Amino acid sequence: MTDHAASTGSLPVVPATARGALPWVIWVVGTLTYLVAILGRSSLAGIGTDTVVRFSADSSTLALFATLQLAVYGGMQIPAGLLLDRFGARLVLTAGMTVMAAGSVWLAFAPDAASAIGARALTGAGDAMVFPSVLRLLTLWFPAGRVPLLQQITAQAGQLGQILSVAVLAVGVRVVSWEAAFCALAVVFVVFAVVNGAVVRERGVTLHRRGASAGPGQFALLGAAMREPGTRLAFWVHFVTPFAGTTVALLWGVPFLIHGEGLASDDASLMITVYVLAGAVFAPLMGTLSGSYPRHRPAIAVVSVLAQAATLGGILLWPGPAPIWLLIVWMVALSSGSAASMIAFDVARRHNPVQRLSTATGVVNMGGFIAALIAMYVIGLVLDLQHADPSSYTLDELRWAFGAIGVLWLVGLGGIAAESRRLRVRR
Repeated sequence: MTDHAASTGSLPVVPATARGALPWVIWVVGTLTYLVAILGRSSLAGIGTDTVVRFSADSSTLALFATLQLAVYGGMQIPAGLLLDRFGARLVLTAGMTVMAAGSVWLAFAPDAASAIGARALTGAGDAMVFPSVLRLLTLWFPAGRVPLLQQITAQAGQLGQILSVAVLAVGVRVVSWEAAFCALAVVFVVFAVVNGAVVRERGVTLHRRGASAGPGQFALLGAAMREPGTRLAFWVHFVTPFAGTTVALLWGVPFLIHGEGLASDDASLMITVYVLAGAVFAPLMGTLSGSYPRHRPAIAVVSVLAQAATLGGILLWPGPAPIWLLIVWMVALSSGSAASMIAFDVARRHNPVQRLSTATGVVNMGGFIAALIAMYVIGLVLDLQHADPSSYTLDELRWAFGAIGVLWLVGLGGIAAESRRLRVRR
């Protein structure tokens, strides 16, 4: 799922161009910090079966590990912006890495599933502080014309953390031990907390008055943003485009590919890598299309959704395990959804004045998280209703579970159609 929506909740201020190496050093530190945060966010992606065995969990409980973490992440978006405006990026980044370190240590020694789920929620809270901080630093240190490209590069570089979670952390759990792997991850978080505290600086005019607090004015802005059909249209665009890819990358992709499609563990990891790397192609493509055809942004998102649904449908209807080429096409289609989700924030910017734009983007950002939460839990629930064994899922069991998420695509497309109609009527 994209973090492009993370907003500082502030009015835009464009500082003069900073010269020298310091802006680039700060950007590199911020980007690497985001990569490490994604590593922590995705740390269970390649060890779902290990997690089930360790905590004697069923499929729906396994889904709770990711769904609660994402719920906390999504719920922390607006508070993270307020913290940034009050205390600045250096303190918030340092705090975020420290909180993620605490979550990793907690998970390393959690005695049962309930405790481990709490650890993942703490990880989500720390993760929520990272990407908005990096966006703030880009705004303060670079000219406005350069920020969009750097933002895209930052987002794509951060997604490499998903690859590391499957290729490195999963190996560490199985070769060394669960405790050692997650304690080592906590050490990485602590190192980046120290680096951010030492390196990150802010410059220019702060984006919001220091000491400002959340009051009735902000609730009024929230109400105005939610009454705007353009905000609601953007919400549904973000709801419908990225959730399937998020579900596959964070939790259910590896079990589906290994147990259902019969791939070896290395081949399943390679599929997730294809999903991540394809985003590097789709991100600039979607950005160009969105900028060139602003009135057709919802239609561009719908094309991505139809491609995702068609490829998944082909896999689910294929007699027996699907061929490798079709699985690759599915990964590429899912990756288009992650890039298309950014179009939602272009829609929100078009229909909201700057005074409430950050509030509107916060509303929009909830869409993808809500859909991903529902999808991950529904897959686990459908597996449990079939009395599936988490250590040996069958292809038919996984087909029914993945087929159930098609309802979310229908709901999201219906929301896009309804709000597009309201916008046309208003015009």
